[in-house]
Order: sequence, then C-alpha cells, then structure tokens
Amino acid sequence: MELLVERRPRHWWVFLLQGIILLVLGIYLLFAPTNGFAALGFLFGLAILLIGIFELLRVIRDRDQASRSWHLVIGVVDIILGIILIGHIGTSEAILRILIGLWFLFRGISLMSFSRMTGRSWILSAGGVIIALFGLAIIFEPIFGAVTIALITAIAFITTGLFDVVLGYRLKR
Repeated sequence: MELLVERRPRHWWVFLLQGIILLVLGIYLLFAPTNGFAALGFLFGLAILLIGIFELLRVIRDRDQASRSWHLVIGVVDIILGIILIGHIGTSEAILRILIGLWFLFRGISLMSFSRMTGRSWILSAGGVIIALFGLAIIFEPIFGAVTIALITAIAFITTGLFDVVLGYRLKR
C-alpha cells in the first residue's frame, strides 16, 4: 500500500521547527542523561494523566456504550495515577525503567525461544541472553537504566530531528 501526498504542505517551517526542537532535546539528553531521564519520568506521568482525561471525554461522548462504567473507572484511575506520577517523579522514573527493562527481558527470552525453533542457533541464543541481561541491568541498576533510556531516547530524537529538518527544507523548495 502506497501513501500518496496530493500536494505539498504550505507550512514547511513546522517540520523545520519540529526538527530543531528534537535536535536540541536530543543533544540535551546526550549531555545531561540523568536530568533528561527525570524529564522523561515527568512526561510518562503526564501522558497517563492525559490518557485518563481523554478516556473520560470518550465516556461522556459515547453514552450508548455497554462497557461505559468500566471505561469511567479506567479514566479515573489513569487521572489519579498520572497526578501521583507527576507529583512523585522518582516513582515515575522507577516505573518507566522497570517497564522498559521488562520489555528487553521478555524480548531476550523470546529470542532464545525462537532460537530453539530455528534449530538452536547459537547466535540467536547469545543475542537473547545479552538482551535479557541488558533488561535485567536496566531493572536492577537504576543509574545504568536511567542513562541507557536517556541515551536511546536522545539518539531517537536526534535522528528524527535531522530527518524533520531535511524534510522541511525539501518541502520549502
């Protein structure tokens, strides 16, 4: 399936500005990963708060939905959790670090199980062990986890920012 853009956006500068902002944030995260991780923890709490608000707005709009009360409870819990996480950045950082660590841990275990399915490939097994150990290090070594997450995010921001700047300049022409 091909995505076609029928005309060029008139606001090319939005991509340029977006790219510059991401570049600045990415460079900041590279040079101040622990402060950047605190900001990511705050944003994690803010995202949960906003998701809760949107959930409540959806409950208000969809009056005919059968599971409306369940979504009302979820929205209220998300709002309360978001407020708590915004107020306690350390808790938000720990939860974020544990979630990402568990994700790597499960990805490593998954890779090891696929290794068995493909005839016990030693390279897949070794990769699975390395990824699982990486996940455990993120979970149990808070500084390692914070710096790792901040650096991975920094690289993603810088990469995205560079491509957005290029896109902005190309759309300008």
